[in-house]
Amino acid sequence: MPKIAKGDRLESVAFEYIKNKITTGVYPTGYRVVEAKLSHELNMSRTPIRRAIINLCHSGFLVHQYNRGAFVQNTEINITEFFSRMKLVELLIYESTEKLVLREDYIVVDDIIKIAEKVIYYEKNREYELMRGAFEDFISIFIGKLNNDYFNRVIQDLWNEVNDNATNEVRLIIVSASDRIAEELANMIEILKSWNYGQLKDCFQHIMNAMILIAF
Repeated sequence: MPKIAKGDRLESVAFEYIKNKITTGVYPTGYRVVEAKLSHELNMSRTPIRRAIINLCHSGFLVHQYNRGAFVQNTEINITEFFSRMKLVELLIYESTEKLVLREDYIVVDDIIKIAEKVIYYEKNREYELMRGAFEDFISIFIGKLNNDYFNRVIQDLWNEVNDNATNEVRLIIVSASDRIAEELANMIEILKSWNYGQLKDCFQHIMNAMILIAF
């Protein structure tokens, strides 16, 4: 039974407990999640567990089958699924770039430059896991310039999903394209410093193309 800190919502505790069982493989694909069993394991009523299961269905970890219950969904993210998610990232990046172009005098970009420099530093020193995490942060911070809480949650959930469920091939894409990513981020730093933001889209497109070439 997980330790429940004061102030924690039971629904959140149940959600994280079940999610952890799924992502660690304790609950394999096709496993039926049973409210009564979880109620006993977690020593809580079935209501917060039921809500957690509903949220896990919405998040793609579980799938509900009529008159049968909730079952663990195949959450593995392969290369094709990864790039379908990257299409959403690409659209949000373009939206954020448009906002920078329209309001260039009013949006601070120092944090974007700082994290881009960190990505380049890690790539130069071949600290690839740190580089991959910093690159994900770079994307999140860039999209954060849209100042939209919903988009921020979408991107955070996307990275969490990729880190939890990606195949080994997917995990290696960013690392394998690290030199091209670092090169384009260096170009972006110069663009951000010069306020000529319209060129940022080309840099992002080059990064996407590099990852696609590595993957396929």
